Amino acid sequence: MAMSGQELRDMVREILKEVVPSRAAAPAGGVERVSLNSDADLAAFVRRVLDQQDAVRSGKLRFVLAGNAQPAVAAATPPRAGAELGGVITETIIDRHAGAGTVLLAPGAVVTPLARDRARKLGLRLERRR
Repeated sequence: MAMSGQELRDMVREILKEVVPSRAAAPAGGVERVSLNSDADLAAFVRRVLDQQDAVRSGKLRFVLAGNAQPAVAAATPPRAGAELGGVITETIIDRHAGAGTVLLAPGAVVTPLARDRARKLGLRLERRR
């Protein structure tokens, strides 16, 4: 006697329920602290996100880093007034000087095109010392 496709699927589901340990249910909503200290931690986190992707997409579940993790972008130290900038001047460097009005450039300083555009948008004047 041959099994139908649905009967076969039901049998496989029952076997999987017995063989594969059930995972703890996700919280109904909220925040889960995540510690990523190894490749195994990362793999477990990815599996967790995939298992709960509907809750993550809807915003019912979100993740934050556990412990004393440093932010991806550290706060920049305020620039010294009147200091000349040398080397390669990037957008990030320009952002640090956003409220300065004028940025003094050393004679050999190179300003990237994106940094020049960013300075223009911020209303910064780039002045080169000779």
